[in-house]
Amino acid sequence: MEFLEWKYHIDGLERMDGFRGPEKHQAKDALLYLQKVLGDDFLSKCGLGEPFVARHPILRLLANFAPSSRRDIARFAGCLRTLERSKNLQNVLARLHDLTQFDHDALLIKSAAKLVVEGLQASFEPTMPVGNKQKQPDLKLDDPLTSETVFLEVATQAPAKRRRDATNASSAVINAVYGISLHLCFAARWHKTPSKQALDDLLDRIKESARRAVNERSIAFVQEEGTLEMAVCHRDERASRLDLWSQERGLSSCGIIGPTISRNDTVRLMRKIRDEQHQLPRNNANVIVILAPDAFLGLGGVPRVITEVEEEVVKYDHVHLAIVHGEYIDNREVEFTDQEGEHRYTRRIVDGTTENDLLLLNPQSRMKLSPNLLAKFYRVF
Repeated sequence: MEFLEWKYHIDGLERMDGFRGPEKHQAKDALLYLQKVLGDDFLSKCGLGEPFVARHPILRLLANFAPSSRRDIARFAGCLRTLERSKNLQNVLARLHDLTQFDHDALLIKSAAKLVVEGLQASFEPTMPVGNKQKQPDLKLDDPLTSETVFLEVATQAPAKRRRDATNASSAVINAVYGISLHLCFAARWHKTPSKQALDDLLDRIKESARRAVNERSIAFVQEEGTLEMAVCHRDERASRLDLWSQERGLSSCGIIGPTISRNDTVRLMRKIRDEQHQLPRNNANVIVILAPDAFLGLGGVPRVITEVEEEVVKYDHVHLAIVHGEYIDNREVEFTDQEGEHRYTRRIVDGTTENDLLLLNPQSRMKLSPNLLAKFYRVF
């Protein structure tokens, strides 16, 4: 299948609208670099066991023909370039095709690259002498300026079942559309996650609409009251048809959003800290970074996360810093930084993606990062 070949996506850059020349060059350079370091067969390995393209994050990015997706690819390639000389990086690269490991490894790569830019030297697992069943932190960081060594453990908090069901439903929609033709574009919003039977019925209707859109070079709609609103069209008709329909509904003209799911993730965050601290050596200053995509969206927001998660962090005197990192799509947010005691929260906007970082400092830790080294973490998270 040509979609699982790097050349298809490199050549496809010329067909993307709204993409400036320098950005196209950067995206092409990034794709060529990823092909070189990850291998010609990387995309095929990402697609093994899955119908078509939808679930692996790299394939999902490539299936999104918005320029922002290629900028995301370029940033990821840039992180790998930054880490080229880091010890044991190849161990991480070798498993990037693994869907079950990718979110963890992507956060590890992103975190390490930011800190290497700040002058630290990174080594990936194994980060300590192998033997006597020694637990291995994900990342060892050496600061030549202060002669400090800090170990960092990365973890991902899997979405709750309702979020997984919603993600799987969206993946099924992407499969249905692009299984008909890669020349299609669509915009959609879930109002709620359908049952399996309702989803099967919707997918049949989506496939029929996709066939009509590609054959007639028109726009077709799928509406299910209270569940889904969607439009699909041939890529050539996007600017004149799909963009207008999307703008009227506050949607991006590429992809699917929703549904809104309310929940409380702090208990699961506390359990994750409890589990991950076992990986870290007792006589070093240590850092835990946890990917919790929606941690700040629930009732109470950031103050609730600080109050509840801090209670867990202070239990472990070998953990000086815990970082909760979250990302979600919302171009209505604004950048923001706030300090509560020694804890700091930062919200950044990158191409419509909202990135949140909450840094929780443990005042009861025995081993502490120096002010100079701590400042580097504050700059990049």
